[in-house]
Amino acid sequence: MLTRSTANLSYTSQGSGRPTLVFLHYFSGAAVSWRWVVEILKADFRCIALDLPGFGDAAPLEEPSLRHYSAFLREAFVELGLENVVLIGHSMGAKIALQVAADLDSDILEQVILVAPSPPTQEPMPKDERDRMLTDHHSLDVAITTVSGATQKPLPESRQTLAIRTHTQADDHTWRWWLLEGMNHSIADRLDQITVPVSVIASSDDPVIPWDTIQNDVVALLPGAELTQLSGIGHLIPLEAPEQLVQSIRNTISV
Repeated sequence: MLTRSTANLSYTSQGSGRPTLVFLHYFSGAAVSWRWVVEILKADFRCIALDLPGFGDAAPLEEPSLRHYSAFLREAFVELGLENVVLIGHSMGAKIALQVAADLDSDILEQVILVAPSPPTQEPMPKDERDRMLTDHHSLDVAITTVSGATQKPLPESRQTLAIRTHTQADDHTWRWWLLEGMNHSIADRLDQITVPVSVIASSDDPVIPWDTIQNDVVALLPGAELTQLSGIGHLIPLEAPEQLVQSIRNTISV
């Protein structure tokens, strides 16, 4: 595994082959959240997992917004010399991936795959849950509760430890931005700008993003989008069921 950290980018790069798979993690995750997925896919593809600004080892954006995340990623593609990219976003990373696809006016991007996506409209979250998450997210108890509430079955110890660690190290300002603004910022009016194929992989048993939200606020707004339904899995699919996710990704890649 090649891990690099520069003033602008913190990422892992593994494997070789085409297309290049670029992975965007979930809210409270980091590039390493994709470790078990990439470990399998690197045999056939170049796999790049990025720390989004404010998470992992990446410095936060001065003014976080979906558009600024999109600009950051478009610049990252150029800096890394990427082409033939399949952009794979999980949860928050999926919403950011849609923003990138709407903004990108080059031939770098070939396909977008959304995993348990935060919808391009507004992500549903009960007020008491948002209030809980707005408390000290560096707290071990808060992190354990969040991870437990997002899964359907206990994670193996190494993955549980990782999920808790990435939760507690997120930047405070970025954390509050997503919960108070980012997840509620609709980009539904930009979806008609997306010209590449979009596929969705989600679980009907996801405790964070309800299945009807996936159907009505994601797939229904993306004409032609292909939906792969998983079951018995929670929201943290790359950690809960990496082998199943890998198979779904392989089946979904169309370039």
